[in-house]
Amino acid sequence: MAFNRKQKLRDNIEAIRTAFILDRENRTATTEERAILQRYCGFGGLKCILNPAKELTDAVRWAKSDLELFAPTVELHRLIRENSKDETEYKRFVDSLKASVLTAFYTPKEITDTIADVLADYSVRPARMLEPSAGVGVFVDSVLRHSPDADVMAFEKDLLTGTILRHLYPDHKMRTCGFEKIEKPFNNYFDLAVSNIPFGDIAVFDAEGIRFLRVRPEPPRPEVLTLREVRIGGE
Repeated sequence: MAFNRKQKLRDNIEAIRTAFILDRENRTATTEERAILQRYCGFGGLKCILNPAKELTDAVRWAKSDLELFAPTVELHRLIRENSKDETEYKRFVDSLKASVLTAFYTPKEITDTIADVLADYSVRPARMLEPSAGVGVFVDSVLRHSPDADVMAFEKDLLTGTILRHLYPDHKMRTCGFEKIEKPFNNYFDLAVSNIPFGDIAVFDAEGIRFLRVRPEPPRPEVLTLREVRIGGE
């Protein structure tokens, strides 16, 4: 199926709206609300959010091929602004989303389910799982199907995506920050680390100077990253 930008943008708007409601009402998501949150797909491939969309007159600065996305992009900005405590927070939300346009391409659930199924077939049923670049947690969901009692820690750098992730998995450690912020006590802690990290000329540095990762896919295969947080004998 072709990537329907307008539908994906609509799904994202409704997921963000739902997350704001849950924050405001300080409650867990209903089954219906979880389904809305799970349709969130990030803003990879939706570069329209980089365009100005504050006034109707901004439409003249948009490419003709993107004009159908102008109205929902205006709606997105209005939604975020109305649910931000001030202009500074609004700008943080929007800047965070814009920074994700080149990297937020989420893994299809069919793939994450298959990976989790294969791990389970080989008796890999982690007690402690790490997801360093979680998105909305498709790997988390797939692994929890086989290991429902697993202790999960997941990281998501984008502020709004991290909010959605937190509402989808309120009983687990969902952290809205970069993986490089993980604390030293979690070295050699996890049984399983599984993720589909963003690929690109992206560097991640940690203050201890031990981990400096640059992810650059070079055909025929991407680099494989070894994480010091996975215990000896972990996966």
